[in-house]
Amino acid sequence: MDATLELVTEENLDSKNHGLFLKAQSAIELLNYDYAISLLHGILKEEVGFLRGREILRLAQGARVRATGKKSKSLLSGGMIKIKGKIKKNPLGALQEIEKKLDNQPGNVEANTLLFDSFMALGMPDMAVFGLETVRDFHPKNIKNLHKLGDHYLTQGNSTEAALIYDLIVEQDPADGEARKKAKDASAQATMSKGGWGAKDKSFKDLLRDKEEAENMESASRMGATREQMEAQLAELGAKYTEDPQNLDAVKKIADLYERLEDWENCASYYDYAFSLSEGDGTLQRKAEDARDKLRAQKITELESQIDGGGDGMDDKKAQLEELRLASIDQQIAEAKDRIERNPTDPQLRFDLGTHLFTAGEYREAIPHLQKAKNNPHIRIRSMLMLGRCYDQMKMFDLALGTLTEANGELFAMDNTKKEMLYNLGLIHGKMEDMERSLECFKEIYNADYGYRDVAKRVEESYAQK
Repeated sequence: MDATLELVTEENLDSKNHGLFLKAQSAIELLNYDYAISLLHGILKEEVGFLRGREILRLAQGARVRATGKKSKSLLSGGMIKIKGKIKKNPLGALQEIEKKLDNQPGNVEANTLLFDSFMALGMPDMAVFGLETVRDFHPKNIKNLHKLGDHYLTQGNSTEAALIYDLIVEQDPADGEARKKAKDASAQATMSKGGWGAKDKSFKDLLRDKEEAENMESASRMGATREQMEAQLAELGAKYTEDPQNLDAVKKIADLYERLEDWENCASYYDYAFSLSEGDGTLQRKAEDARDKLRAQKITELESQIDGGGDGMDDKKAQLEELRLASIDQQIAEAKDRIERNPTDPQLRFDLGTHLFTAGEYREAIPHLQKAKNNPHIRIRSMLMLGRCYDQMKMFDLALGTLTEANGELFAMDNTKKEMLYNLGLIHGKMEDMERSLECFKEIYNADYGYRDVAKRVEESYAQK
């Protein structure tokens, strides 16, 4: 049967492949990863655009690598250079070879990047993004991949998602001026798209009122600007805002400058106003909410510092701190619920709400949101970690152990996420009085990071007791 080159859902599968897909899922539940992977390869050979099948395959590949404990050699030595040269001539064949290579290293950066290139060569940009998103899952701090991912979203007209990716880059590297500028431009394009202003043959600068305004915007976005220069920019923009309070570009630039000055109160206020002018730009709304979160955190930090310094009025300050913390959590929950009402199918919003509910100690209420969030492969691991914590707090240790063990089986690199997963597993094994397995988890962390939490003390004391 010829391969179909279009997006395919599970409902669109023919009866044969749908039956095989169900068998593959059952095989994974029985830990028969080899059989599941074999079935999924066969399905994807015919249904190239079956995204869900490709996601399940990647999970199965990861689980098998984890279960066998084998460390694979570099994929480059296994023929990746040869595959790279094959993409232009036979992208479909290259795609199938890449997937076979990923059986041993599902998170390999080069292989998944070539997967992206193969889908692009096949004219399937919506599937191509899966390769870059997979790299993002395994290597969230790979700035080069994030740039490529953001650029792809932007090229495909998904400016809202592009802005989110560029914001992630800026969070990791505030000095990345290119990402900061792209984040602003992507946000602006998202706004223009929703407002229906733009023509395809016009760039963002073309839509600004005049050349001087474009130059001012570029000047305001320079990473090397001093505080005095940014305050001067605010004065100039304030005059424009006074002349025309409906000028969305001026309001956004003012909000951005306050953000860079870490004036979170004014930053939130102007982003809120920009959102009201933008006809629903979710990026602006998220920035306003982030600014309010940082304002609350700033006030909490200031109070904590005052309490640590001692002096008079300690009881009042401690009461204020507790009240502020509770109000902060309540506000975060309320905002998260409002966002879900507007976008009930967004798994990231479900994760955010579940996390806030966990912080508030509302574990039972958090569980259904986290269960929905874990169905999204990009936040699956974080969601399962939070689920395990909820079960732990409710003393449902068997459920916590099962959830965290499954999630740990899908992690390979010893990054902070895996260390946190193993640490929580170690604690739960201890609560279940399985001290041998508890120690195994702590030792695995110890071998990679001596200074992680109290792992060194736990491991070394276990030897002293012998």
